[in-house]
Amino acid sequence: MGKTQSLRATMITNFDSTEQSQEWNDLVKQYPAYPSIRNLWCRTDTYRPCERLLNDYTDIATHFAGIVRTAYMYCPKIMLTEAQLLDGLFFLALGPTAVNGVLGKSYKDGPAIIVSGRHPTLEDCLVAFTTKSIEDVKEDAQKAAEQENETILPEDLVCAGTEEQLTVRPLEYCVFGTTVTWNQALGLNSRFYTEFTNRLKHAHETGELKSTIIAEMYAQLLYGAEADGDASDWYGAAIEDRCRFLGQRWQEWIDAEKQGLVLYENQNDASVKELTKSKGFVPYFEAIARDCAEVLRKQFHLQDLAGAANTGSSGGNNTTVTFAQTLQAIAKMPKRTDARMCIDRAVELPEGKPALRETETDEETVDESVDGSTGKWSGKSVGKVGKVEKPEMSRQLLRDWYQFVYQKTMAQHLGAYLVAVSAPNNSFARLAGDKSSRSSLVLNGSITKQLGKMPFVLFATFCYQSQPVIEAWRKCNADTSKRIQKINTRDVAYAVEQACQQKSLKGDGIDMLWSALVAGALALLSALSDNVWFNGKSPIWLVVMVAWFIGIVPNLIDIAKWLLGVRSSFKTVVYLE
Repeated sequence: MGKTQSLRATMITNFDSTEQSQEWNDLVKQYPAYPSIRNLWCRTDTYRPCERLLNDYTDIATHFAGIVRTAYMYCPKIMLTEAQLLDGLFFLALGPTAVNGVLGKSYKDGPAIIVSGRHPTLEDCLVAFTTKSIEDVKEDAQKAAEQENETILPEDLVCAGTEEQLTVRPLEYCVFGTTVTWNQALGLNSRFYTEFTNRLKHAHETGELKSTIIAEMYAQLLYGAEADGDASDWYGAAIEDRCRFLGQRWQEWIDAEKQGLVLYENQNDASVKELTKSKGFVPYFEAIARDCAEVLRKQFHLQDLAGAANTGSSGGNNTTVTFAQTLQAIAKMPKRTDARMCIDRAVELPEGKPALRETETDEETVDESVDGSTGKWSGKSVGKVGKVEKPEMSRQLLRDWYQFVYQKTMAQHLGAYLVAVSAPNNSFARLAGDKSSRSSLVLNGSITKQLGKMPFVLFATFCYQSQPVIEAWRKCNADTSKRIQKINTRDVAYAVEQACQQKSLKGDGIDMLWSALVAGALALLSALSDNVWFNGKSPIWLVVMVAWFIGIVPNLIDIAKWLLGVRSSFKTVVYLE
């Protein structure tokens, strides 16, 4: 996407299905009792674990709201790929009604969510994402075996179904928290394949929902071997009910698209291609990977190892050379599975620690809670702020690097800007944002928490009343001067903080008391300067400067309190290229 191209939508790094899964797990593990992923989608008349979890622990929805609202402030269109929606834990757990409600959508607003897929309809995307013909599964397995995947043996390709029949698609599913293997997809009985294929083929004639059929088949595959109605784990739920809520959520999103509450774009449609003007995924990937690889080379001073990386010779220690060689290799791999295998094979590299997420930090940045006694938003520090762990050469950093490159490529391919919300200091997303100067906007991560805690009515009111500030921020692009970018970004942060302030009689009384004390101290200071220190002998300009300084001290105190309140070791980065 060129620098001067108008903003069409934003894609959010946090909404990659694997990112959603990790953030979900980080959140729910804090709760004393929560349903595992395998139980999450069960639904009966008496057992609704997902809905109960969301209502018992509202931090889950609050966390999601902060992320989506932060990106929404920069652009009112949020773009998702089909995988981010159909395999995304937050979107499926909350559903379209709650997601639109989080954004304060009303009758006067158009859809905020755009789903980009490669099939005519969103329902077709669901079928293609979750199912595959037995013939195609065998071909994929054979290709994987040729790439030295020793886990796939010839006997694994024997299947009771016919080539044209459908089976479940082998894939790592975040929504199930498990990987469906080739063995599972091809190792079912003939009755399963026949029933699955016939039900999907004749769904419109019989009135069955394809989402329900697929959910039931996955329940049978994943949980069919367990005792039906096992009360100790499933609370008496039959097998077909164990993914029932998932099928319901899939259908809700499909219906929302049909109703116009969500937009769907077919990437293969001529009008969409004309709109995005994409050169293709691979050309974008090569260019972005080249630029991002240079960021890591400069970070770790790998430029001198270019020859070693090309020839395989050791121009440095084993860790450094292996890191440089692996980086160069994955920069040429637009297919994620190939890159992951390459990184996993780099056993000379340490595994490394994942970048600390905002959902799992325990060292505090800032306590942004509302003070119950005063009703004021308190931005007081309660511990160390901004403790930075520098990135280290590891397999985890390479995964982080590749994930960023892949997501930025996808965003550019679909004609969108990429946004990383609450990116940790030691993540590559932050590193790329810090190195790109005018090509990125950086917003304090504490703003995201404040936005997440807003009631939806307040958020809608804030967006309406702060239109000039928000519009000025949205107009910032790579051609905007860095000074203007900083001013508009600061204006947005200030507007959010002001909108979040709450009032109470006690809080106002404390403010008045502090104001009186400050005024008394300033009056004393003024009297001393007039009658004791200067005594009419100082130059007039110095007297004016002292009077001016005394007059603005209250404002300086307010500014200092605000700056301390919004600081955070996590940042939101908008990439403008």
